[in-house]
Amino acid sequence: MKNTVSKSKFLLIAMIATLIGVGVHIYLTLHYYDIKFGLSAGDSMCNINEVLNCDAVTASKFSALLGVPIALWGVMTNLVLVYFLGVTRFNLVQDPDRTSRYALLLSGVTVLASVVMGLISVTAMSNLCIFCISAYVLSLVGFIFTWMGAEDVTAENISNDIKDIFTSERWVAGFLLAIPAFAFLANIMYLESHGLSDMEKMAKEKVAYWQVAPQQNFDLTKGLSMQKGTDEPVMTIVEFADFRCGHCKHAAAPLHSFTKNHPDVRLIYKPFPLDGTCNEAMKGGGGDGISCGLAFATLCSEKIAQKGWVAHDYIFDNQEEITRMMNLDKNLESIAKATGIQLEELKTCVKGTEIPEIVRNTAKEGEVAQIRGTPAIFVNGKLLDGGQLIPVLEAAYKTLKK
Repeated sequence: MKNTVSKSKFLLIAMIATLIGVGVHIYLTLHYYDIKFGLSAGDSMCNINEVLNCDAVTASKFSALLGVPIALWGVMTNLVLVYFLGVTRFNLVQDPDRTSRYALLLSGVTVLASVVMGLISVTAMSNLCIFCISAYVLSLVGFIFTWMGAEDVTAENISNDIKDIFTSERWVAGFLLAIPAFAFLANIMYLESHGLSDMEKMAKEKVAYWQVAPQQNFDLTKGLSMQKGTDEPVMTIVEFADFRCGHCKHAAAPLHSFTKNHPDVRLIYKPFPLDGTCNEAMKGGGGDGISCGLAFATLCSEKIAQKGWVAHDYIFDNQEEITRMMNLDKNLESIAKATGIQLEELKTCVKGTEIPEIVRNTAKEGEVAQIRGTPAIFVNGKLLDGGQLIPVLEAAYKTLKK
């Protein structure tokens, strides 16, 4: 290879861009598993607003191919690309000119995939993912500098290179086949290590139990409501949760992401404080009043300024600190600041009678429905065990759309 200083620099830049791309794809892969399987510990750092929302993109049907996260395909493809760039840049093969063109071809595949996924985001979804966009940009940067560092890029050479993959350059075919092989293997290993390998079977079982579960009648006008579309919902999810419940915190992200991806789905959050000061279901009474106060503050935020979901998300995002603080007045101060509501107005509402009565009534609904713990997820009035998991929600949704 005529490995001039400038071409070496171009290939090095392409390698760096691709390595950064590997890191971005690893983050997106882990984020996929967190959202899909309810492992998320809070709001993603790339959730900027309703449009720039990685959670919603990750929860979409376009986030996986053949059951493997798109991001994991990206990890494996970019790792192989780094190898081709490396052996070319450092002259570790007999014909670096040829491997430079193989690197260019593979880089072109990543750009094509980025274009396709970008078009899907723009045309089929109403959400964008900052990290996904970063991956697209990095693939384009890598392609440009790989092109600038490649040797003898002609249609004839490219055609011959492709033919040689099946004859004299079968080692290249081996590396290309390693991409799907290792993508499937890595996916299986991750799912098995986290006890998620039978998720599809489990989802079917959960839906089967849900279909024959007793019908409950909830007041759908009480609680926080979220729906992206305006038509009558096909699927109404009612979640009973406590703000200091760790499992409830993990359930929030997948429930929200699923709802935002389906305009005909409505999510209703009903407070079920594990606190005897406002929840008669807590046999024996007792409680410190903080879980009840957080529930009051959330519904008050909705009543005063339609900021109920802002308060909801703030409390779950800061759950550990709020739980550790053990001071409702301090909690109200931070919620007022997060929502932009005047503290005194929020306190007046919390200490009033209307909102506390609503919370007591929603807790009573949960008691009547024989809730045994939080979160408790009901779909169209029936208990859906595991309803905080997107695969389970998707399975239930499909039965309703038939």
